[in-house]
Amino acid sequence: TGRSIAPKYEVFRDIDAPIIDVEEERQMFENKIITSNIPNKFEGINLSRSVEGVFDLNDLVTLLKLNNAMDLFVCTVPKHIKYVDYMCVVTGRNRKHMLGIAETVKKIFKIKRHPSDPIPKIEGETSSDWMAMDLGNIAMHIFSPAAREHYDLESLWSVGSSYDRELNKPKEDMVQLFEKHTVYLDGLKSLNISKQM
Repeated sequence: TGRSIAPKYEVFRDIDAPIIDVEEERQMFENKIITSNIPNKFEGINLSRSVEGVFDLNDLVTLLKLNNAMDLFVCTVPKHIKYVDYMCVVTGRNRKHMLGIAETVKKIFKIKRHPSDPIPKIEGETSSDWMAMDLGNIAMHIFSPAAREHYDLESLWSVGSSYDRELNKPKEDMVQLFEKHTVYLDGLKSLNISKQM
C-alpha cells in the first residue's frame, strides 16, 4: 500500500518557465485593458469642474438626459434675487427613479468638485413627490408627475407670479370667510342646573 503520489504532480523547473520582463508584463496588462470591452459608466459625462460652478448647465442637462429624466425645464433666475443662476426642473417616473437621478447628480458632483465646494444634500430624500438639490449655481428640482403638475414651477419662474393660478384666485369677502369657518350654535340648548337639584 505504499503508493507514490509522484505521477499526480509535475515537477516545476525554472528552465521550463517563460521569462517575462517587468516592462513586457506591464505592456501586456495595458493592452489587455485597452482591448477589453468594459463599458465606461461615465462615458459622455464631463468630469471636470465648470468655471461658473461645479456643474455647467449643459453638463447637468446631459447627465439628466443620460439618466432618463423626463420633461426637462431650465430657466435663468434673475440676478436681483441673488439665489442661483439657473433653475432646473425634471420629472422622475417614480420615487426610485427620482432618487436615482438625485444620487447620480450627487456622485458626479463629488467627482467634479474642488475640496472647497460643499457637497449638496438631497432635500426630500424620503419624499415620493419632490426632491431638491442646491448645486451652488443651479437649483435642481425632481418631481413626481402629479407633484410637478400641482406645483407648476415652470409657470411661476418663466412667466411670473401674475400668471400663478393659486396666487391669483379671487379673494373671498369677509362674510363668506366667516360663514365658512363659523360653528353654528342654533341647535344647542342651555343646561339649567337649578332644575336638576
